[in-house]
Amino acid sequence: MYKKLSADEREQQLSVLTTEQRDFLEIEMKRGRRTVFENVMRDEKITALKSIDITLQVDEMNVVDWLISDYDDFGPGNLDGRCACGRRLRYMFTVEHQITRTKIQYGKDHLSAFLNIEVNEIDGVINDLDKIDYELDELLWKIKNNEYYNEYYKRIPDKTVVSESIKKHFEMNIPFLDRQIYRLNKYFETQMEALEEEQRKIQREVELEERQEERRRIEELLKEKKKIEATLEAGRKALRETEIKRQQEENERIEKLSQEKRMRDDKLIELVKAQLGYNATFDEVAYSFVLNGQHSAMAISHVMANDFGFDKQLSVGTVHRPFIYFDVLLALKKQVDKGNLIMDESSNIVDCIFYVNPYREEDRRNESEELQQQTFTLF
Repeated sequence: MYKKLSADEREQQLSVLTTEQRDFLEIEMKRGRRTVFENVMRDEKITALKSIDITLQVDEMNVVDWLISDYDDFGPGNLDGRCACGRRLRYMFTVEHQITRTKIQYGKDHLSAFLNIEVNEIDGVINDLDKIDYELDELLWKIKNNEYYNEYYKRIPDKTVVSESIKKHFEMNIPFLDRQIYRLNKYFETQMEALEEEQRKIQREVELEERQEERRRIEELLKEKKKIEATLEAGRKALRETEIKRQQEENERIEKLSQEKRMRDDKLIELVKAQLGYNATFDEVAYSFVLNGQHSAMAISHVMANDFGFDKQLSVGTVHRPFIYFDVLLALKKQVDKGNLIMDESSNIVDCIFYVNPYREEDRRNESEELQQQTFTLF
């Protein structure tokens, strides 16, 4: 539901907040990240370090003195990070020795080797960090759209049971997260049920009293019960109306996105056909799609099969992709080998993602310098 923000977009929205609001959000995000880092470092699997890309001093060999201190995700198609080995990275971790203050930057592969754990453990860390960033994006979206949901907090009769983190959001004028709204609803329902149960208990007790007193008190309890039922029904009705409205808005949003995607796809197909003409080769068509902004090899395969007259058969496997998918993949990897494209680290067995290489000129200069250095060495 909430858009994942880039680092620049997130900073822009943070900049318009009050100092107290920004400090609160940044401290909470840092605390969440620190918890994720501490959890992985406390894992019993991490018992020894491996010296990767740098030489560790004798007093730096104890695993308990190392902590993951920072993490950067430079976004899809961006390789602005650098591993200690020199490799460009999208995901970059910083590990720091707590005594010598030595810092090392690693990608997820070399970090897993350094900590002597599986890569999927690091993928789990990245997933947990993405959840923290997503919750920050959720709060920034709600602040921007003035949706704080304070009414869920105010209607709770006994606020002493509410968690301190939820109270802090209310005190700092920070919107509630969806998961916090769910907890507030649970608090409300539990207290209403407890109140009803208390009324039933009172009713059973007054039945032991004298008839006249019993009749009078029962009438009072029935009145109170009706008020409670009215309150509960009003709450349920509000929840139902809110859910229906959200579902309608979500359906409208999905339909709008679908229409926009169809329009973009049609424009992209027309643009590629106009650029290449009718005698373009298979490889030229595939490469042209990436140049014009389509990064998914799977999506390119479907378009080429449906709109460019290539083989329209689909595989019978669970992925159900066009037969020409691997031909498209081969054509794009040729451009990777030439240095024209890069394959994103998020590529997997289901789909491969390609971007225009933003470092083509730099890579060529580096190759030229390497060749000159080799020549000088020979002579």
